[in-house]
Amino acid sequence: MPQPASTQIEEGVIDVLKNVSRRPIEPMLRSDLVTDLGFDSLQVLEVIAELEDRFDISIPLNDVPATRTVAQVVAQVAALVEDRSSA
Repeated sequence: MPQPASTQIEEGVIDVLKNVSRRPIEPMLRSDLVTDLGFDSLQVLEVIAELEDRFDISIPLNDVPATRTVAQVVAQVAALVEDRSSA
């Protein structure tokens, strides 16, 4: 049975976060990228680039400062994937 798209996106986002982190992390939806996971601004940009490649989307850099938690990243990616699918 195929997974719902939201589960695939959530798993993809967490996978990207683990790949970009320079130390072992266990991201949860409530985790803050900077406070809880220790990402710096360069790593956040790396995450954005990997997410754009993985999901074939374009994340507006204006939205980045407001995106603080893993759940917010998942929601933003899901919305962009949905927009791309419906276009």
